[in-house]
Amino acid sequence: MRYTLYTLALCTILQGQAPKPAMPAKPAAVKAPAVDPLIDSVIQLKKAGMGDDLIVKGILKEKRAVTLGVPEMKLLKSAGVSDRVIGVLMDPDSATPAPAPTPTPSVVLTAPAPPPMMAPAATGPVKRRLAVEEFDFSTVKSTVQAIFNTQEDIGKGIRALLTTRLQQAGKITVLERAAIKKVMDEQDFGASNRVKKGTNAKIGRILGADAMLLGDIVAFGRDDRNKQVDVGAATSRIPKVGGLLGGVRVGKKEEKAVVVIAYRIVDAESSEVIETGEARGESKRESKGMGGLFGVGGTVAGGSVDMTSANFAQTIIGEAVISACDQLAEKMNTKIPTLPVREFDIEGRVADVSGTQLTLAIGGNDGVTAGDVFEIFKVLGEVKDPITKEVLDVRTEKIGEMRIVTVREKIAVGNYQGSRAEVGALARKRK
Repeated sequence: MRYTLYTLALCTILQGQAPKPAMPAKPAAVKAPAVDPLIDSVIQLKKAGMGDDLIVKGILKEKRAVTLGVPEMKLLKSAGVSDRVIGVLMDPDSATPAPAPTPTPSVVLTAPAPPPMMAPAATGPVKRRLAVEEFDFSTVKSTVQAIFNTQEDIGKGIRALLTTRLQQAGKITVLERAAIKKVMDEQDFGASNRVKKGTNAKIGRILGADAMLLGDIVAFGRDDRNKQVDVGAATSRIPKVGGLLGGVRVGKKEEKAVVVIAYRIVDAESSEVIETGEARGESKRESKGMGGLFGVGGTVAGGSVDMTSANFAQTIIGEAVISACDQLAEKMNTKIPTLPVREFDIEGRVADVSGTQLTLAIGGNDGVTAGDVFEIFKVLGEVKDPITKEVLDVRTEKIGEMRIVTVREKIAVGNYQGSRAEVGALARKRK
């Protein structure tokens, strides 16, 4: 029994001193790679609720780019950083302002919003209109009579030649004023029942001029120049004939044609003189006699001279006239197109409404042209003279706009944008 207890005690002691089995060692912690401070700052700002614009501004102040690998990009995306901010981190030069948010349309409880403005119609430059009056030649009338041996009105001839030159250039519109009565008579005749309908000249509004050209012919003749030399003691190199040439003038007399036109450009509305000047034309050739200088080469026929003919252009005086007209035409083609466009007030009423198409009770006779834009107004009331009951003005509210597509004599049709329009609404041409 003692042996057994002793044995058990010994075993117990030995077991207490036996070494414990070794535990497996814990793996060493892996050290995370260092994160760029700028990346950490961006993550902190995003967690703080900052918007992309503020974060981008902070990145741009650092003035440097950050090299981002896959781990850094995953870290930024997991923090909720947007692609835009990540792109700026990699390339600050790519920073662009954020697109403006699309506003949420609100319900209008009062008056509807005004319709969008129609863009002006694409048209070419407007040609200015010039009325050329006949030139006064009373200053040189006696000279003209001596040249042509007739009561030739060179003012009409020069006006016809200048009109041709201006029309050939095509820079301005030349209005007919000399025969305006004939135009009006033809319109009146066409309005009668004696002319077949559809072939008659319709009555319309004759275009007004932007400016008028007035002029006076102040020189029309020759420019004499004596080319002579004294023959005498001073010309010892010239052989004397019997000593009889002393003090004698020898040489030749050359004659050139000269035409001078003093002109005035006058504002057709205010009668203000816009510009004055002078056009001087000279012949290129010279002549020794009156016949060669002023001969009209058969252009006189029935007591008149055609200054637009080729025969007249071949004469010396014809060269001077054409030169003066060319100079005057060049001055007009330079000055008249620079005059301000004269705006005309055009107003009428809506005669018919068909969906988005309106018909106005005004047309070509009133100056309406295709492409014009009219503002449409609702008539709220009229202001009348208390005694005569004449309508002095109307109270209006703009409701839309229309662009003219088709124009006839008395109506104009166009496409409309805006609130509901009714017959009787007011239409005014937009300037």
